[in-house]
Amino acid sequence: MHRLGIRVKKNERGVALLVVLTTIALLASVVADFQFNSRVDLQLAYNSRDALQAEQNALSALRVRALILRQSRKLQGALSGVFSSLGMDAGAAPGIGQILEMLPVDCGILSMLAKVGEDDGFDFGAEDDVEGTETQDFMAGECTAISESEHAKISINMLRNKLNKKDAQVTRLLLGFLSNPSFERHYQEDDLNGSRVEEPQELVGAIMDWIDRDNNSAVSELSDEGRSYDLLADNYRIKNAPFDSVSELQLVHGVDDEFFQLLRDHVTIHNDGTAIELATASLERIWLGLLATVPENVPIEEIFVQPGFIPLQEALMELKGAGAMMGITVNVNSLKALVGQVGLTGFFDTGAFNEVFTDKTSTTWYKIKAEGIVGNAVKRIESIFQANEGKFYYYRMN
Repeated sequence: MHRLGIRVKKNERGVALLVVLTTIALLASVVADFQFNSRVDLQLAYNSRDALQAEQNALSALRVRALILRQSRKLQGALSGVFSSLGMDAGAAPGIGQILEMLPVDCGILSMLAKVGEDDGFDFGAEDDVEGTETQDFMAGECTAISESEHAKISINMLRNKLNKKDAQVTRLLLGFLSNPSFERHYQEDDLNGSRVEEPQELVGAIMDWIDRDNNSAVSELSDEGRSYDLLADNYRIKNAPFDSVSELQLVHGVDDEFFQLLRDHVTIHNDGTAIELATASLERIWLGLLATVPENVPIEEIFVQPGFIPLQEALMELKGAGAMMGITVNVNSLKALVGQVGLTGFFDTGAFNEVFTDKTSTTWYKIKAEGIVGNAVKRIESIFQANEGKFYYYRMN
């Protein structure tokens, strides 16, 4: 009996040890889960904080860029005054587009300006410096904002007046752009709907048909412009009204998703001009205009293999880069001179340069792209800004 009692006590001690170990394991699991959830919640809080700061950074950069655009005419007037006071030709002052390129907007500059203001006695709400602590930047993280004139793009809504002079100029620009040899496969392969346009003229005609007021095809007046849309599995009616957004191009027959990505940055609905502004045009946009002046009897692909092709590219890059910083502007006459210097006069109709390009500068419609980065959080804003009115007509954040 005594031995039996000892055996029972030993079993009881084993059960107690098992209960204790189980309890410890459960508590450890609960504590680990609690710590994990706490870390996750803390990281989510950090991410939310960074996302909010990134959003504010992007908004700040956007507003500063909009302010500069709003005051761009005054900036150019002030710069022309400086040139005049120095005895220089006021007309030699950089154009508005070049001025904007020389005025970058980023968080580093904004923080620096805020710091200067703080040193001058302005209170921006920052904490006072305390011995042994570091003063935080006025704007944590990074941000940038760039702007692009909508007047350096092709205004597709100007195609609504068939046989109009403006319509002919826009058609010429679109044909020059769409005739790029790199687009050839888009005219040979069907899209996901099983349809395609077979040549640039047909695609320009499809864009015309989308916004004109009649039901006749722009390519052939004997055919129905809505036939391609009626044959789709999910058919829809042609609009016969101006574009309300550039994204609407995706509904036009022949414009698949990939083609739209190639077109979207070169077309606009926000201006009624038909010529590319050289002062605000990018190098790519200038080439778009040059291709629009190639005579019909000259294959575009021949231009790319000419000895003067690379020198012309380099000269344009220099003018848009270092030349812009020194106040040297690209204009119609300088463009004609460049083409002549590299021996490509016969490949471009220089007489059409005055129709395709313009030296005049408008300060009305701009696309502004802003980005804010804090930690892993990134916020991007794309907007359309009307500088004369100081209003945003389109705004999207992602």
